[in-house]
Amino acid sequence: MEEKAGILIVDDNADICAIMALILKFQGYTVTTACNGQEAIEKVREHPFDVILMDIRMPIMDGVESCKRIKKMRPEAVVVMMTAYAVEDLVQEALREGAYGVFYKPVDIDKIVELIEGVRDKK
Repeated sequence: MEEKAGILIVDDNADICAIMALILKFQGYTVTTACNGQEAIEKVREHPFDVILMDIRMPIMDGVESCKRIKKMRPEAVVVMMTAYAVEDLVQEALREGAYGVFYKPVDIDKIVELIEGVRDKK
């Protein structure tokens, strides 16, 4: 049986992290969570995730800066930004810095699963 993807969810909203993690674990994925960009970088340093789902607006270190640092460390990383805000300037900056795409909250979990499986198929 093929191993399911490893996912890192990064969001300062603990409820969003918990709900997304629960749903994706139920789908069979291995899921890790982080509550800010700095914690995400530490976790990526320890483990190469198949997909990183990262909020754009977070305290300590925002998603764009985190994405930039993760891509320097692991250029092959698939970082997908998530946002509930109209922050087009940050979205465009994230895409320039190598983000794979953007989901607007509330996210459609079926579209996330489709993206994860598409990334896995490409690998």
